[in-house]
Amino acid sequence: MADVTCRRCGETRAALPAPPLPGAQGAEVQGGICAVCWQEWKGMQVKLINEYRLSPLDKQHFEFLMTQMRTFLHLVEA
Repeated sequence: MADVTCRRCGETRAALPAPPLPGAQGAEVQGGICAVCWQEWKGMQVKLINEYRLSPLDKQHFEFLMTQMRTFLHLVEA
């Protein structure tokens, strides 16, 4: 498994074995986020879904989650 220098934690760790999302966004996550930080995001995602009573099948809820993911993983441009 390849290593990646994570944009969130700054450490060089194991990369994700496959893109966790389809398309360019999945490739961006796989190429710039370590598996440890991705697991932390998955835990945070569950908290957000529960706290805000989100349905990932709802387009607006999904877009909100993707915005939160990009912020959490430091994938947003400053």
